[in-house]
Amino acid sequence: MSAFEEFGVSPDIIKAVQDMDWQLPRDVQAESIPLILGGGDVLMAAETGSGKTGAFCLPILQVVHEALRDRAKESAAGKISSEATSTATTTSGGATSTAAAPVMSASDRSALFAIDPTGLLCQARDQRGWHGGRGTVGVVRGKFYYECLVTDEGLARVGFSTTKALFNLGTDDQGFGFGGTAKKSFASAFTAYGEPFGLNDVIGCFLDRDAH
Repeated sequence: MSAFEEFGVSPDIIKAVQDMDWQLPRDVQAESIPLILGGGDVLMAAETGSGKTGAFCLPILQVVHEALRDRAKESAAGKISSEATSTATTTSGGATSTAAAPVMSASDRSALFAIDPTGLLCQARDQRGWHGGRGTVGVVRGKFYYECLVTDEGLARVGFSTTKALFNLGTDDQGFGFGGTAKKSFASAFTAYGEPFGLNDVIGCFLDRDAH
């Protein structure tokens, strides 16, 4: 396994760096590549020959690769785009109201949790840790439901939390999570619940603030 695989870059990029006999990332690459892929603004300074070119070229190639891959999945992307322009419905006391559909917040997230410009696609850029984010709308009363489509390999956890919760959902007493291993979590207590989920599965999350 190449050390560059830990950055979450494509197999084609991994093969290219192996063909160039890049065995290990340089220090500037190890520090900057995860931050850039996570959507951060990175300014780096290092001496000539330290690996700066690779530090910014590899993320560029990965972003282009992902853009082309998503474009190839045109039918799925069209479905997601149509959902983005729909409305979210909440009910409270028998009354129904509609509002613009919420999306993932580009600011309320962990540093290595990447979100695309539509706010509908997200991915953790660190395969060794848990990263997450919250939506742009909070729920204070009524009922709220949303769905998540798993479009990549790996484990995911979905649910609800307060703004004070850790981004590692379900590991404190400020959020409830449900993970791909069929475990519900609260305050780091993981309990068997439901069925496992993974690639291409759709998971629904329902919150009833009127009842609780």
